[in-house]
Amino acid sequence: MDFADYLRKNFNAVASDSTIPFSTELEHTRAYLAVEQAQLDDMLVVDWDTPFTCFRIPPLTLQPIVENAIKHGRDPNADPLRISIRTRHTDSGTEIIVEDNGTGFDPSDEIRPRITLKNIQQRLEMMCGGSLELTSREARGTRVTIRIPLKNAE
Repeated sequence: MDFADYLRKNFNAVASDSTIPFSTELEHTRAYLAVEQAQLDDMLVVDWDTPFTCFRIPPLTLQPIVENAIKHGRDPNADPLRISIRTRHTDSGTEIIVEDNGTGFDPSDEIRPRITLKNIQQRLEMMCGGSLELTSREARGTRVTIRIPLKNAE
């Protein structure tokens, strides 16, 4: 059921050219993670702290970031991958923080294209005036911070 829900929301999101409620993107991400956790069992731990959900973002913003964390951060020979998803209210808007304890990477390594993150960053800027910041440390994990200005509050 989670997989069918995930696919349906993916198709709807691809067709959208406007922002959506963050709560909708959160549901989509939870459906995606339910599928992943069924496959990875205890090798994936997700911590949620998302008290602020009354704002709008471009569709397919959070879910692909979480997917990247799993795809690029998971080491099958290491401890479970832990992903933290948080939202917090600031004076200028809302922040979404996705952080993992995965393999990380050297930020100066420009050989690995980060096409997905660049696309998300461009859509954030164009559709809601938002921004994306990426920080990573090799073998220590990655953190993605998205900032959404107040004008996108619901």
